[in-house]
Amino acid sequence: MVFWVGEDKFVYYPYYSDPLTYRLPASQAKRVGAETIRPGAIYTDGGSIPRAVRNWTGFSPWGYGPAYIVHDWLFIARHCILNNRVELHDRRDRAEVDKVRNVDFQLSADMLASVIQALVKQEKVPARGFAPSAIYGAVESGVARRLWDSRDPASCSPPSREVIAEIERKIRAGVERAVLPDTTGGPVLVYQQRF
Repeated sequence: MVFWVGEDKFVYYPYYSDPLTYRLPASQAKRVGAETIRPGAIYTDGGSIPRAVRNWTGFSPWGYGPAYIVHDWLFIARHCILNNRVELHDRRDRAEVDKVRNVDFQLSADMLASVIQALVKQEKVPARGFAPSAIYGAVESGVARRLWDSRDPASCSPPSREVIAEIERKIRAGVERAVLPDTTGGPVLVYQQRF
C-alpha cells in the first residue's frame, strides 16, 4: 500500500498479506544471496522523473511504480547500511535490509530494469518505446552513481516508528478496500485513504 503524506511524498507500507516482492532472476539471486527482495517501509516519490518529461509516454512517476519502489528500497537500505543506521528501519524489515548488502550500483540499475521488463511481460504496462531504456540510462548515470556512493546520513530516512504507527491507526480506522474486476482475469484491489 502507498500512503500520501505530502506533496510528491508517499510512504510505501508493506505490512499486509501480499506485499510487493521481486523474485530475482537466477543470476541476480546468486549475486545477492537471496531469491527475493521485499521492499520495506520507505518514503518514495515513485520514479524521480523530471517534471519536464512527465507528459511523455512512459515517463509518469508511477507508471512503473513497483520498479521504482524496489529501486528506492535498495537505495535507502544501502544508505542505512553504509551509515550504520539499520536500526532506524522497522524491525519487520531488518532481514530485508540485510539482503541489500550485496547489491552494488550496477545491480540496482539492473534490478530496476528487470522489474520494468517483468511488468511489460506480465502485461501490467504496455511496452513504451524508448522510456524503459531512458529510465535505465538515468539510473546508471554518473549523477545516480554519485548519489549511490554518497555517505550522507540523510539518505537513510525510513519512516519513523511514529509514522508507521499513524499509518496503522489509519488502516484500522478507515482505509476501505474494494475488489474490482480486472481485464487480465485477477482481482484489482483499490485502497482509499480517508482525509
